[in-house]
Amino acid sequence: MTEGFLQLKSEAQQQLLDQAIPYSNPCSFAAGDRILSPSEDPLAFYYVLHGTVEVSYMDQNDTRITVALIGEGEFFGEIGFFDGETRVRDIQANGEVEVGIFNDATMSAMRSENPDLYMDFVVFITCKICRKFRRIAGEREPVSSYADSLSTRRSGSYSESKPLPPSLLHSEGFHHISSLLEGFKAELFDLSHQLQKNEAGGVTDEKLESRCIEVVVELNSSLVDFQKAMSGTGYEEVMWGYVFKELYPYLMRSRFAERAYFKPKGYAGDFLMMEHIYANEPKGEGRLGELIDIFCLQRPGSLAIHGRRELLKTQLSLISDELHARGAETRIMNLACGPNRELFDFLGECDHSESVEALCVDIDAEALQYTNQYVNIFPHRASIRLMSENVIKWSLGRVSHQLGEMDVIYSAGLCDYLDTRLFRALVNQCYKHLKPGGTLLLGNFTPYPDSLFLDKLLKWELIYRTEDELKELFEPTHFGLDIKVISEKAGVNLFAVAVKE
Repeated sequence: MTEGFLQLKSEAQQQLLDQAIPYSNPCSFAAGDRILSPSEDPLAFYYVLHGTVEVSYMDQNDTRITVALIGEGEFFGEIGFFDGETRVRDIQANGEVEVGIFNDATMSAMRSENPDLYMDFVVFITCKICRKFRRIAGEREPVSSYADSLSTRRSGSYSESKPLPPSLLHSEGFHHISSLLEGFKAELFDLSHQLQKNEAGGVTDEKLESRCIEVVVELNSSLVDFQKAMSGTGYEEVMWGYVFKELYPYLMRSRFAERAYFKPKGYAGDFLMMEHIYANEPKGEGRLGELIDIFCLQRPGSLAIHGRRELLKTQLSLISDELHARGAETRIMNLACGPNRELFDFLGECDHSESVEALCVDIDAEALQYTNQYVNIFPHRASIRLMSENVIKWSLGRVSHQLGEMDVIYSAGLCDYLDTRLFRALVNQCYKHLKPGGTLLLGNFTPYPDSLFLDKLLKWELIYRTEDELKELFEPTHFGLDIKVISEKAGVNLFAVAVKE
């Protein structure tokens, strides 16, 4: 019976539901009403007849995190009904909702009155439960696994030190690089030694500290020369590994450099890195570490991250103000949201925040907790929902939620990691979830001369794209070529802006 049932077409499944749903007890809920919670009697499951329900939980820090939005035609609560265990999620109405409730009495009535329907329905529910378990098992992977799925490019890190090939050691290009590097190392050692003595004696030497930053700037400027010297030799990565190894004792004293290279979350641009850049407060091991951190925080990439925060705040304000002037609400979705600073910058200046609803999506629950505890802490009247989800699988259509249509969907730092296939999948999925006239904003770093420091030494490798390349990516999507590209003031972080017709 099971094999035959699995081959049923959608039409046959709908006929089955049409016969089974009348056995349920209909019940209506208003927006915000709790339908089910861990304290509820588990001996019932539910079918959404109309509206959408939100599945969420409260973590140990009292942050409510949404894990699913279930819409019309879907079941929930089946697992608790069949295994009799305590519920693990809260489910509440997201607007006006009508559900059909199946319990022991309704199921017994179905079994008594129509045994064949009962058997087919139980098999149907069992298959849905199996698919749900398989999906959950595949989607709740660690953040590091999610990071690995971001792109076909793998940043990784440099492996253990190995002997350099003799042919490289005797090459003119390597001799040039090693001579320059030895000079930088020698001066950094002397500066570090003197800085440590000054710290011990409580002395500050501004001229010495200024020279320290100058040396790192000069070293950074030499990286282009290093690359040219090794270009076409086949030893490029070996050379960069050598340079990294020689500079490791100095670079890794910086909080920025250490986190970018070791990537505790699996990728460099996690929410704590963003917060470190936004705070612009140098941290590191000793004064040398702080000085190198100052250098890192002053790089064009860091300045671009500040700039995009301002750019996005402005774009959100412009769109929301226009909608408010027409008497409409603003529905915003932030993908791979991190700490959400730009969103709350906008809300902090918005005089009609009561008409704003925002869905902030990130696979990292710690990022959502951080947003709730340290960013969403000032008075505003907006409706904020924090949702844990794998954005990549959502983009590929492997998970679905009844999100409704959005006025704005944006992502600041996700697309820098996405290859062509994933980028276009994300664009098309966003198109489906935008209202007519809705706006999509996707950020992507463009090539810039200073990127070697991040790419090659810290292994913070991005997929850089020009304005023309962004337009080419959009051409085969639902938006076509009708996009414009804007930039933050440093001209490093581009944003593709597309409006759904």
